[in-house]
Amino acid sequence: MTNTQATKAETLATTKGALSGRRLSLLGLFGPQDAMQALVRLPSGRIQTVTTGSRLPIGRIVAIDAQGLLIDHRGETRRLPILTN
Repeated sequence: MTNTQATKAETLATTKGALSGRRLSLLGLFGPQDAMQALVRLPSGRIQTVTTGSRLPIGRIVAIDAQGLLIDHRGETRRLPILTN
């Protein structure tokens, strides 16, 4: 994580109401490019580490890259971007 990303994460983590309590949020990405993992906050508030193939309430993760998650939802691929402030 770069300093800019770390600063954004710190700001989001300490700002009241920065994360929607009822949405899925992508908090961070980590790991080697060929085996990236992601840290997500579920609508319940639970934090979970996910990989390609994991299932989430909005669909199945088909890819993880530096910009976020690609999620298949009923045959349509959508991107869940990493949180920015």
